Amino acid sequence: MKLKTLLTAAALLGLAAGCAPAGAVPLPTETAAARATGLPEAAPTPTARPGDPFELISRGAMLANLEDLTAIQAYSGWRSPASSGEAEALDYIAAELQGFAGLNDLGLELERQSFQVYTATELWEERLLLTVGGAEVEVPAEAILGHRDWVSAALRYDSDGQLNDSQRNPVRVSGSAAFALSPGELEALEPGQAEGRVLIAAYALIDPVLQDPAAALENARRLVSLRPAGLVIVTRYSNLPGESHGTYLGDSSVLTYLETGLPRVPTLFFRLEDLAPAGVADWEDLRNVSQVSLIWDADVFSPAESGNLIARIPGTESSLAVIITAGIDSANSPGALDSGSGSAALLEVARVLNETGRQPPVDLYLAWLGAEKPGLWGSGHFAATHQALLDQTVGMLSLDGLSYPLEGIDAAFSLKVWDPGWTDGPSVGQAWADHLARQAAVRGLRVSVETYAGVTSAHNSLAGFGVPAARLTYGNTEQMAAYGGHWAAGHLHEPYDSVELAREMGEELEQMAAIALSAALSPPAEPEALRTLPRADKRALVIASRTEIPHLTPAEQAGFGLALRLAGFDVDLLPYGSAVTPQALRGTDLVIVPPVFDLPSLDGNVTLYDTGWTADEAGLLAGYVYDGGLLVLANSANRLKHDRTAWEPNDDLLDLNDLGAYFGVSFLRETVSGDTAVVTDEHPLVEGISTLRLVEENGVPFTLPEGARVLARSLGGQPLAALVSYGEGEVLVLADAGLLAGRGEMEENLRLWQNLAAYAAGR
Repeated sequence: MKLKTLLTAAALLGLAAGCAPAGAVPLPTETAAARATGLPEAAPTPTARPGDPFELISRGAMLANLEDLTAIQAYSGWRSPASSGEAEALDYIAAELQGFAGLNDLGLELERQSFQVYTATELWEERLLLTVGGAEVEVPAEAILGHRDWVSAALRYDSDGQLNDSQRNPVRVSGSAAFALSPGELEALEPGQAEGRVLIAAYALIDPVLQDPAAALENARRLVSLRPAGLVIVTRYSNLPGESHGTYLGDSSVLTYLETGLPRVPTLFFRLEDLAPAGVADWEDLRNVSQVSLIWDADVFSPAESGNLIARIPGTESSLAVIITAGIDSANSPGALDSGSGSAALLEVARVLNETGRQPPVDLYLAWLGAEKPGLWGSGHFAATHQALLDQTVGMLSLDGLSYPLEGIDAAFSLKVWDPGWTDGPSVGQAWADHLARQAAVRGLRVSVETYAGVTSAHNSLAGFGVPAARLTYGNTEQMAAYGGHWAAGHLHEPYDSVELAREMGEELEQMAAIALSAALSPPAEPEALRTLPRADKRALVIASRTEIPHLTPAEQAGFGLALRLAGFDVDLLPYGSAVTPQALRGTDLVIVPPVFDLPSLDGNVTLYDTGWTADEAGLLAGYVYDGGLLVLANSANRLKHDRTAWEPNDDLLDLNDLGAYFGVSFLRETVSGDTAVVTDEHPLVEGISTLRLVEENGVPFTLPEGARVLARSLGGQPLAALVSYGEGEVLVLADAGLLAGRGEMEENLRLWQNLAAYAAGR
């Protein structure tokens, strides 16, 4: 992968001194419910069923759940995405729900989902022993997760360098200590001075929040280029703007973006405060460390398995539904705030309903989603597999977790609503967010409503299907932007995201639960008023049954999905692994087939399994077109994610030919240079468009049958968009699925979406 692309990705991840909290959280010996009343903040657990369920919200119960969640796989990956810790967390939530007799009386249903993500790192063992003043002490340490989207780079943080190998192969390193605690000290280190030694470095040197990500990456490159026997990164707590406090250290640090040709160095990290028992109180004291020993055992998997847990509580009106979600995974940290707070608040909604025995007014779905941190995989899978539910949903709320803001930030709750910026009138979730804000105001809570155009949370995965959706956050958007963004301006994605900080946010935790409970119990008198999009009288079907990643569907191509919804289309999706049947195609006015793409890739192991079209299904789709249907075939040379970012090559790109062959279309194993397609026809599909914007080097050129209309060509003359007649129907062939991605900021591509919707509606 090009270094420029990596630096851009690092910038997107990274830019979007006091007494530290206590160290490790002890493993629980009692259930959360049993310990709830034993915590200082807890009120007695009610046994009666008072009229106001909001009075039952218990800070103690939620903090007890947070203690349990943050104790899972402590210092061994915690609840990191697609890990055994994440699965244990879902088991924990399921066990708590199953113990709620009142909910079971109401008809509680639990659904456990399993799906795959591109990469994950399982941390088996991390131990760090330091000799200080002649005495050896062990300090709680953690290892770094490998890169989320680049297998060869991820393997730098696999202890034996073997992909998909779960055998224990610990690496043991011992040596005298060398130090790089300041820029000058790092610069002064000569080649050979660190070889055979363990280099202890301050995280501030490679912190992309405090400096340009390229400079942080260069410092990381220098650290490993010194060829130490091991590398130990140290961070320190601070709540002051402009000081490093470990943001992105364990997950998505610049260390994960290093080129594969550099030395593989066993790497652990720890918090400076955890050396206090050994008399180490500051950076100078750290120099008293004379000897270092570390043990490191980690394995990288691609693909890796994650999952969701969904609880349905039947409502008095089952034709409508409300969905509330939280991410269960953490960013290789205790994750008490991000997003343990959301998971605990969601569980508190269930506990309160259990105590009251109150049935929700509409069907209530509570969803704990896996693998949200590496790219909204859980919410994308949820959306793909609950299409009927999305059609009856009047509102969706994503609990995106609390933040412990840096000093000087005037934090408050806000509801973020996705708005691409090109629609007329309010955004799809505006009425829902306004309703939630009014409900909060009734209880004396200040909640603002904001719109934005980015991809940030689970609600994005539903917005492209027309679901009124909002994301609940805690912070101050304007002030946090000045400090490097939401994550950098608080204690998220870092080792200090602990229960101790969550305790200090106890009041806000109760308020988050109250807002979620309002969403569950207080839909408006006229729920249909929240659905502000035109009533759907046509149907578009996205057949993603051979597309394993959600980012090539309206779960992330939300702008394209919204354009169809605004034209009166109900947007449905056939999820990965489903069979194409005549029933699925019945009543469709437009069918979109995204690229064939399974997760085993050329960077991993393509022999694990291989996805492709069967002759029967290809024939069924060909028959749909022959009988007058409109079909879109969109290919992609690479895996696309988050607003058209291209990652590894698509080894399945020729599999679309099994379908294209019926229409005389054949994709080539080539890519189109550049990012521009020039319109060459005056067809309604390209009306008002002179050029189209491709993802650079992602278009897959194709050959066409005689008589096909070429709508757009590359600068070199290759067909990139074409219309092929077949029987009574037509096939729109697109060389690049990126033409259907993005938020609509590329006006020419937005016009293509709108033209396609109008053309399909008018046929």
